[in-house]
Amino acid sequence: MIQRIQTLYLFAAAILSALSAFFLPLYSLDEVSYAATAHAESFGGFGACMAIFSGSILLYSNRKRQLLVVRMGMLTGLIILGYIIYLIQGNGAEASWGAAVPFFLIVLSFMASKNIQKDETKVRSLDRLR
Repeated sequence: MIQRIQTLYLFAAAILSALSAFFLPLYSLDEVSYAATAHAESFGGFGACMAIFSGSILLYSNRKRQLLVVRMGMLTGLIILGYIIYLIQGNGAEASWGAAVPFFLIVLSFMASKNIQKDETKVRSLDRLR
């Protein structure tokens, strides 16, 4: 399980979403920094991403289901990114480090899904040889 590279990508995405939910500021407005805990939607979105990516690590034996769950996590990251852009544009605020985290979540989940697909094709080719 841990020897697969996609597990490391998913673990990094889960840790990054947990950090952004609690510690990283999303935007600053009038010299005040706002984190994801300031908005229930962003906090819940980062929590959902953390749960999805952590849960997908445990689905290593069923690659098709793991791929589906990772793609759901990618969609959740895209929704969070859109919401953060909406918050920043609506308030006229300045983006901070935490606003870039959903982009990194999308990239990490994309890389994990590519490696899951690569494992699936490898297993199918080995099944043909039997």
